[in-house]
Formats: sequence, structure tokens, C-alpha cells
Amino acid sequence: AITSAALRVMHPEQYFAGLQAFSKLGHKAVSKELPQMPETLEFWASVSNTLSIISNRETPNHRDHLSVAECFDVLTTMGNYSNGRMTMSSLQLEFKYNSGCMIAFFGRIVRHAVNDVEGDQIAWAWYMRDSVHIYVGVPSCGWASVHSPYSV
Repeated sequence: AITSAALRVMHPEQYFAGLQAFSKLGHKAVSKELPQMPETLEFWASVSNTLSIISNRETPNHRDHLSVAECFDVLTTMGNYSNGRMTMSSLQLEFKYNSGCMIAFFGRIVRHAVNDVEGDQIAWAWYMRDSVHIYVGVPSCGWASVHSPYSV
């Protein structure tokens, strides 16, 4: 839920595209007689349509090719560890990435990596996939802009 609140501020078009996609996905589930889908959607905790959970592993330098280029990936971490670091080599940046951290960036564009840590670390990576938006007929969002009609 906090990742959705962050997206509402950072990229309102992504936030509203996600809401609309979930609404239409629920209608499609009812029309296709998939009774468990609407109930499952009620418990989904984000406007992002995809979640990857990464536990206790180093992630090499990469880009997320399944993410929508114009949409933020939002990563949050938790666990009993220290000295976590995320690097974004294409931007020549390095961030502390300890428990409780949230980082949002364009994962399809920006190369990023996370170092190995001692202890237990879980990262939640929320992101958008175009295939879901195409399936329900909701256009994906454009690039984030300070001149958005949804700006708060």
C-alpha cells in the first residue's frame, strides 16, 4: 500500500493506469466466470501488476526487461542485515539499501545491482508489465512529468 501511495505522488499516470487495469481485470474475471480472481484482487497490495520477491541473494548488474520503460519499479527491503548497497552503474550512483529502504527508478532503463549481505534480506520489487495492460485494454502510462494533469 505504501508503494502505491508513493506512486500516486511520483507518477500519478502510472498510479491511475494501474487502478484502471485492476478494475477491468476484475470485470474480465467475472465475465469469464473466474470466481477466485475478484477475491484475490481485493487482497493485492499495490497498483503495480507484478511482484517479484528476492530473498538473501546478490543481484548482478542488470536491467529489468519485463518492466514498462516509462513506469517506476519500486523496491522495498526488510530483514535483519546491514551494509546493503544498491548501485546504478549507468548513473554512477550507489545507495544504502538497508532494511526499510524504498527506492523507485526506471528499472528497464537504469542498470542496477544489489550486493550480497550478511544476515537475512527480503526485497519486494513491484513493477508494471505491458502484457496485463494490453490484456485488459488499458493504455500504459507515459513518462512522469511535473506538468501532469494529475499532479497533487
